[in-house]
Amino acid sequence: MNILIINWRDMKNPLYGGAEIHITKIAEHLAIENNVTFLTSGYKDAKDEIANDVKYVHIGHELTFNFTVYANIRRIIKEYNIDLIIEDINKVPFYTPLFTKIPVLVIIPHIFGETIFKQAPFLGALYVYLSEKPIKAVYRDSYFEVISESTKDDLIRRGIDKEKIMVAECGVDSIDYPDINKSLHPLIVYVGRLKKYKSVDHIILAMPEILKKHKDAKLMIVGAGDYRQKLEDLVKSMDLSERVVFTGYVSEQRKFEILKEAWVSVYPSLIEGWGIVNIEANSLKTPVLSANVPGLRDSVKDGFSGVLYEYGDILELASKIDYVISDKRRYEEFCDNSYKWAQNFNWSRTVSLTSDFIKKVIR
Repeated sequence: MNILIINWRDMKNPLYGGAEIHITKIAEHLAIENNVTFLTSGYKDAKDEIANDVKYVHIGHELTFNFTVYANIRRIIKEYNIDLIIEDINKVPFYTPLFTKIPVLVIIPHIFGETIFKQAPFLGALYVYLSEKPIKAVYRDSYFEVISESTKDDLIRRGIDKEKIMVAECGVDSIDYPDINKSLHPLIVYVGRLKKYKSVDHIILAMPEILKKHKDAKLMIVGAGDYRQKLEDLVKSMDLSERVVFTGYVSEQRKFEILKEAWVSVYPSLIEGWGIVNIEANSLKTPVLSANVPGLRDSVKDGFSGVLYEYGDILELASKIDYVISDKRRYEEFCDNSYKWAQNFNWSRTVSLTSDFIKKVIR
């Protein structure tokens, strides 16, 4: 079978995130028995290539990729003799059913809805908000794969038939670190893109309270994004430059090394589809602190693999970080339970569920 996957970015894009890890795992699994073409946006030094049996094709660029897809989709379907389209909606939909009668499997990490107005300038937010409105009508004959029960519930509220929705949570790679040694002093980490809606500023704002009880604590912010400068300005204005470190983009290996050394990993985002970093951290015996919002609450077993807190409550965030790390016996129990929780999630299960669901889509 010839499969076309459409996603805004690939794993070599400097702005890649959890959505790209997820769709790439699916692409590589499907490529074992199918011809898979991965259509994605262009970026500096991007090149078309075949990697792990997946053919990567770049068109357009970050800001106009969806319009480039509209203009080229029929040609690409014909050129590669496509039998199935997998459309990953993690930004603006591509509305592929409007251009073809080929079966479409829609993969959705999450729908922004009204939360987009808290994340982007008004005109850009309005554009995304309105683009999501036709999903029910445009994809009425399509099937949906989502990565959390929260996203499934959201789609059902939007009128999508629950019988056409399948949940397949993200997995983690098998990581073998026999010597998981935490840093000497409390190390709090955030791993992810630096975007406004990720609310990384909340962790920075919590640091003065954390430092009252843990004077040697440090915050490491791992990742790149267009909100970095504002975060750096906030750190300077709060005189926290010696306590907060920005690493910028790091390799996957370095990311796991940092998560291994961390005392806690914090995910303060306004909304997510799942929270893959939570499970990655747990797999390295690192407890997590997450905002109690759709997606993130699905990836945390509250009081076991980590702790949830009310989004935006800076004092509660600081208090719960203290709760997790202040008592040695309780902290070690969190570490052990984190690892146990992470064992429930693996990519083999995720991609197998996707393969089985595709049979339902194309029958």
